[in-house]
Amino acid sequence: LSELRKHNCFTRLCVDLCAVCSLCCQWPYGDICGIGPVGKGQGTEFSLTFRKGSGKKSETLKFSTEHRTELLTEALRFRTEFSEGKITGRRYNCYKHHWSDTRKPVNLEVTPGGIDQIDPHTNRVVCSYDYRNIEGFVEVSDYQGGFCIVYGGFGRLHLFASEHRDEIIRSAIEHAGNFIGIMLRLRREGLTFEDFVTERLGKYSSDESITSLAEFVVQKITTRHPEPVKRILALTETCLVERDPASYNIVTIKPFGEVFALICDVDNPQVFTVEFIRGQIRKYSSTERDSLLASLLDGVRASGNRDVCVKMAPTQRGQRWGLLSMPVDEEVESLHLRFLAAPPSGNFADAVFKFNANISYSGVLHAVTQDGLFSENKEKLINNAILALLAQEAELPAVNSELESHFQAIRRLVASKAGFQAFTQLPKFREKLGVKTVKALKRNNNGVTHAAIDMLCALMCPMHDDYDLRQEQLNKASLLSSKKFLENLLEKFISNVHHGTGALVISSLLDFLTFALCAPYSETTEGQQFDMLLEMVASNGRTLFKLFQHPSMAIVKGAGLVMKAVIEEGDKEIATKMQELALSEGALPRHLHTSLFTVSTDQRMLTNRQLSRHLVGLWTAENPVAMNLLKRILPTGLLADLDSPDPVPEKDVDRMHIRDNLKIASDQLNRNKVPEWQRIAGKAAKEVEKFAKEKADLVLMHWRDKMGIAQKEVKMYFLLLDDKCSFCLLDKSLLVLLTLSAKMLLPLLMWRAAAERRPKLIPAGSLHETSVCSSAGLGLGSAGITGNLSVDLNVLLKDVLSVRGITVKSFEIKFKCDLNVSNLLPCYLALICVIAGNEWVGGVIETGSYDFCYSVPVHLCVCGLNPFFFQVFYNNLTYFAPALCINGSKPLISTKYLIG
Repeated sequence: LSELRKHNCFTRLCVDLCAVCSLCCQWPYGDICGIGPVGKGQGTEFSLTFRKGSGKKSETLKFSTEHRTELLTEALRFRTEFSEGKITGRRYNCYKHHWSDTRKPVNLEVTPGGIDQIDPHTNRVVCSYDYRNIEGFVEVSDYQGGFCIVYGGFGRLHLFASEHRDEIIRSAIEHAGNFIGIMLRLRREGLTFEDFVTERLGKYSSDESITSLAEFVVQKITTRHPEPVKRILALTETCLVERDPASYNIVTIKPFGEVFALICDVDNPQVFTVEFIRGQIRKYSSTERDSLLASLLDGVRASGNRDVCVKMAPTQRGQRWGLLSMPVDEEVESLHLRFLAAPPSGNFADAVFKFNANISYSGVLHAVTQDGLFSENKEKLINNAILALLAQEAELPAVNSELESHFQAIRRLVASKAGFQAFTQLPKFREKLGVKTVKALKRNNNGVTHAAIDMLCALMCPMHDDYDLRQEQLNKASLLSSKKFLENLLEKFISNVHHGTGALVISSLLDFLTFALCAPYSETTEGQQFDMLLEMVASNGRTLFKLFQHPSMAIVKGAGLVMKAVIEEGDKEIATKMQELALSEGALPRHLHTSLFTVSTDQRMLTNRQLSRHLVGLWTAENPVAMNLLKRILPTGLLADLDSPDPVPEKDVDRMHIRDNLKIASDQLNRNKVPEWQRIAGKAAKEVEKFAKEKADLVLMHWRDKMGIAQKEVKMYFLLLDDKCSFCLLDKSLLVLLTLSAKMLLPLLMWRAAAERRPKLIPAGSLHETSVCSSAGLGLGSAGITGNLSVDLNVLLKDVLSVRGITVKSFEIKFKCDLNVSNLLPCYLALICVIAGNEWVGGVIETGSYDFCYSVPVHLCVCGLNPFFFQVFYNNLTYFAPALCINGSKPLISTKYLIG
């Protein structure tokens, strides 16, 4: 094999044939002699040596992968099981500068894959510093034997001290180059201990990165300690920070961008796990688990990491065909879309879990069909995957984690443009999805409910770029059409708020209400549905005020946006009721404090501050009771002292209305305008289509009379020349052979040539040939076109095929005999396009008459496909006989009968 696909197995080293998901080769670790990089420095090749059979003979294979470093690191974790060279590194006695500002004795072992930190008392590996994640080494000048491992991708410093400092660093650099194929270096500029203390957290050492926005008390569950350890889990603007509650020292710090998934334990309602893209897993327990996860999910997504979700089942690393740190290839996405429609192992649940493990939660990355004859129809793949998931609605999976995975897979599909449009365009999509959702909500499982509502939110508001507001309007009209369904959603919302549970469910339902009621999303909600839902929410207004005390900032923001919509869009009675509740529930002082004293650069905090200021204005407008309260809170003397001659800012950055619907609609209108040249070309194309259909009727009638074939209804298809001079097939369901009249096609070609300002037509008499590729013309004879012009087929075909990514191996035109062009009957230019699905197969054109016979072969050899040749014969009665083929079958009429 020339390339090892990006698929790491952790129980065995294997090569996986991705196309069919079947095992090709497998070597138990006991048969492995060694594995290592080929060549020095950064590269892609590595070698694998293994024993053959039970003998002593060995064989070495070479492979290539873009992720050689990661693959070698994972394979070398099992080095002690190899048959030969059970490599064990040398151990060194060291001291580590602990986060508690104490020195602790540890052992460091330099191994082929990294540096292991070992507890000298239990002889157990506490942690490993993989070479792939080490950025370098740096010495600490005023710390005896001190050196730092710069680790983690953001300059995190780990300080050790040892008498063998130089030997440790030198050995690690050698092992990294010999076994992993990467070059590590000792930095020339050293550090002082004070520098280490200041820069210990790397680029996240600043106050903005470590200042808490929310804090939760948790119990950390780790193998380092026999019992859970109490910690404070703090959420900052950019990081997840773990602090010691006694000293408030930072224990660990992880950027939000490195979070991969959040796992809720099914058996214990307090336990959750955080998975990171570098493979680390942190397990915690908290009495406020759902509130913590809702806040963490909001922070991670606000940092730009949109691929994170909350789920019940942990990620099976062996199911992902690539690294956690980057999206999978387009080929892998397409394969897993197919696996949903036709699971290779017959296990649909397994296919869904594999799909979720490989496809980003933000949606299918390669979801748009690219230009090219060989391009895959991504929209069709997505639609088939959706239908496969909805086909399971009759009997929902008994296990909640499986049902949750179904909704998360649908969410990934509808987050793409094709999936978003399919909601109203794909038959039975709405009905089947509605049945599946209603049945799932009846289970009263928070994980399933959150996944289902989050999927509905992806249908309410597009999660992809270049979206259509009209499609958003259609989707909302379908989702909000059932009053009973909306009542059930609000009932769940109210129940969770009153019981203080289900923070994730509350957060997703607030998103649903935001997309339906809050500007600017409400502009695509139907007026009648908007009024109905607004009235339902306003009747439970007291519930919203309880959420203003919630520890999750995301829930406070969602409740504030819905409250703003209720007051602004409701009638005067509703607004007055909300003003009274704002005082009785204590919401006004809280938001006044937020609006006055929030100082931050975090966009979420600034958005909440702007929202709080807006709510304070709504609650105090024409409300004398609220104004009297403000006078008592802010005495006249204080207001006079704070008086400033500076002008009041007239306009602040609008952080609540983040979408300009008018601009989006204008851009869509401009994109949909048809250019003048396309309008002219379309008019000419219609004339050609009409002519082609008339000729086809004559041809088929001629065949039926000759061969005695019963008349059948035949549907014609049409190939249109687009602005890139390439072919677009209007209907791809059949193989098509289209014959066009040169008289009708020539004006179109001449117009395109003029538009591109370069000659595409040459005189018929200026034919010349070369051995490989000749530029030649096809004479049009006395077809009513003056000047005997001809089409330069070489240039035309090159333009057509280059756009579609096809290489023309050869192109030549040869004449069997001299021609008297002026005496030829009208000649037809045949354009043959054989399409099976999206594949250009190839063709040969044979033209001529019995009196004046000449040959025009065009050979198209496409790599990876068998050339399929068709012949078209013309006789002197101007009848032409294209050999129609359907779905790759043999020609309906044999060419030998035509010759006879």
